[in-house]
Amino acid sequence: MTVDATLQPVDVVRQLTKLGSELDAAVRMLKGAEIEAVEKRHEADMVESRAFLSSDGAMELRKHQARVAADRFELQALTAEAVVKHLRAHIRTIETRIEIGRSLGVALRSELKLNPYEEGA
Repeated sequence: MTVDATLQPVDVVRQLTKLGSELDAAVRMLKGAEIEAVEKRHEADMVESRAFLSSDGAMELRKHQARVAADRFELQALTAEAVVKHLRAHIRTIETRIEIGRSLGVALRSELKLNPYEEGA
């Protein structure tokens, strides 16, 4: 593997530092999103349960009435859960980019050992 001649070890370090910051920010966002998803899921479940308990009629009718009553809350919970899934995928992507950067750094160091940089060359 030949590494771009204009790429320097400091470039790899800068990129890895930037990715580390991105990862930190994404993990913080994930924490907030997970809390929000749990709260919205709980709210949706409670609205559905309250609607079920306050309904009359056959069991299946009561279940469906409760689901309809909780529809808006269920949608909010599902949306919040989708955001959590997206953030987890985003974090995995950043982690992959960090691993690529580390591999690139190793390749660059190996190439520099074989072809040392000479001033004015």
